Amino acid sequence: MTTIAQQPASGVTARAAGYSHAAAWILGLVAAWGATPEVGDTHAEIASAYDDRPIQAATQALLVHGVAAVGLVVIGSGLLVRSRRTGSAAAGFAGWAGRVAGVLALVQLVLELIAVPGADPASPGRTGALFEAVQRADGVKMLVLAVLAAAVCTASRHGTLLRRREVVIGWGLAVTITLSGIGYLLLSSALTPAAYLSLPLLLIWIAALGSALGRRPLFRSSGSGTGT
Repeated sequence: MTTIAQQPASGVTARAAGYSHAAAWILGLVAAWGATPEVGDTHAEIASAYDDRPIQAATQALLVHGVAAVGLVVIGSGLLVRSRRTGSAAAGFAGWAGRVAGVLALVQLVLELIAVPGADPASPGRTGALFEAVQRADGVKMLVLAVLAAAVCTASRHGTLLRRREVVIGWGLAVTITLSGIGYLLLSSALTPAAYLSLPLLLIWIAALGSALGRRPLFRSSGSGTGT
C-alpha cells in the first residue's frame, strides 16, 4: 500500500532558509538605509560613504550577502534533493542555479569586507573598483536567479511544487530581475532601478519556494500488509 512519510528534516530546513533569506535582506536594508553607495556614484563618493559608516556597511554586507547567501545554497540543495526524488530535470537545474547564486553572493561579501575597512577618501580608486566589482557580480547573480525562477516555474507545471499564484510571481521575478541584472552588470543607472521591483518579488518568492519545499509530503510504497 502507499503511505505518507514524515516530512524530512531537509524540508523544515528549506522553509527556514526561505524565511531567513527574506529576514536577512530586510534587516540589512534597515541597518544601512541611506548609508551605502549606489551605482553611478563616483569613486570618491563610494569611499566616503564606506569611510563615514563602516559598521552599517559591513553589517548590511554580512546580512544580505552572507546570511542570505546561505539561504540560497540551502534552497538550491533542497531543489536538488527534490530532483533526485522526482526525476525532474528542471528542479535539478534550478537547484544548481540556487547554489551558484549563493556562492556569487559570498564572493560579493568577501569583496565588500575588503573594500569597507580599506576605504580611504584620499585615495578612492581601489575602493571604487571593488564596489564596482561587487555590483557586476550582483548583476551576474541576478541573471542566475532569473534562471532559478524560470526553472522552478517550469518544474511546477500541474501544481507539482508551487501554487499558481507563486508561479505567476516567479515569472514576474524572472523578467524583472533580468532587467535589473543587466543594469548592475553594465553599471547602468537606467536599468538598475528595476531592482526596486525585482527585490520585493525575490524576497516573497524565495520564502514561498522554501515553504513549498517544506510542505510537500513524500510518498512511498510499503508493499502489502496493514499500516497506519
